[in-house]
Amino acid sequence: MGKTIRLTESKLVELIESIIKEDYYDSNKLYNREYIVFKLKNGPRELRKYIKTLPEIECRDSQGNKAICTKIPQVIHVFLTGNY
Repeated sequence: MGKTIRLTESKLVELIESIIKEDYYDSNKLYNREYIVFKLKNGPRELRKYIKTLPEIECRDSQGNKAICTKIPQVIHVFLTGNY
């Protein structure tokens, strides 16, 4: 039998919001391509094939510097969030 945990309403709302933010996949979100490639090179073999298919999109980082970004499929998002 499971353990009962008592939560206040505010703690429950915080928990739900953190779960939603963590697992939300946005197909239009841009990610730093170098970071994604680095993670995939060290990842499972079946995900490495995605490296060649990632689009290269010019963008700017938070400091305004030019960078190369990419959009990722949901399977990579699942891998990056640790749910793979």
